[in-house]
Amino acid sequence: MFLLEIFQYDFMVRALVVGVFTAICTAMLGNFVVSARQAIVSDMLAHTALVGVGLGVFLQVSPSFLAFVSTLVSALMLWWLNRKKNQAPEAISMLLLTGGLAAALLLVHLNKNNPVSLETYLFGSILTITDTEMYLFVGMSLLVIATLLCFWRSFLTLVFDKDFLGIKAHRTFYEIMFMFLIALVVGVGLKVIGGLLIGALLVIPVLIAQPFSRSFKGNNIGSIVVNVMAMIIGILLSFYRDVPASSSIILTLIGFYLLSGLFHFYFKKFFAAA
Repeated sequence: MFLLEIFQYDFMVRALVVGVFTAICTAMLGNFVVSARQAIVSDMLAHTALVGVGLGVFLQVSPSFLAFVSTLVSALMLWWLNRKKNQAPEAISMLLLTGGLAAALLLVHLNKNNPVSLETYLFGSILTITDTEMYLFVGMSLLVIATLLCFWRSFLTLVFDKDFLGIKAHRTFYEIMFMFLIALVVGVGLKVIGGLLIGALLVIPVLIAQPFSRSFKGNNIGSIVVNVMAMIIGILLSFYRDVPASSSIILTLIGFYLLSGLFHFYFKKFFAAA
């Protein structure tokens, strides 16, 4: 069959496997990120991760590994700066966001002859994922999913009423863990969707599911379904229509958002008239 053709190609199988797991963990974490009003944090960490990419290019070592290290360090730094309370968190995020991208561009420029392209990490390259990267990304996605499920109630409390966690040390532990989970998702998303677009996988599915959900759990299920569908459709469009995978995935999500808005509008209008 026409659609089964893709399974003849190993790179498409790897892309679909990584894409589905990434879609699930970003949708789950995205509900907490949106509820905590920290959507900009994902973009900030993605840009600071690019410092690790640039440093890897400059030192001619693994850009992906240094991107993970850079993201985790940046997450801890952002948590510490936000606790100082003397400057707006959004302003600190913007400082790190723009500074990270500027540093990455400088480091890549200093080593022009390196075959690694910064564009791969800016916009993603899911179709070029290797077997090693597939196992690594799936493992990290499973770690994020398992952590969210194990500490579900604690993260809910952190997002909606952190003072209820009680002891300050408990709040600190969950705050740092939450930032690290975002950092892990961003690290995976760099190669899958790109640092400039990873925020969309966290936010847009949540916005699509919200009008149709009556609970936080229901919104999670809805956003996971939407994210997985958009990921699969985007990858298929990339293969059959020769378009960039990252752009087709995000544009599919935006298309779902517009359709859900129209459907919800007419759905409410129909029952209001009934």
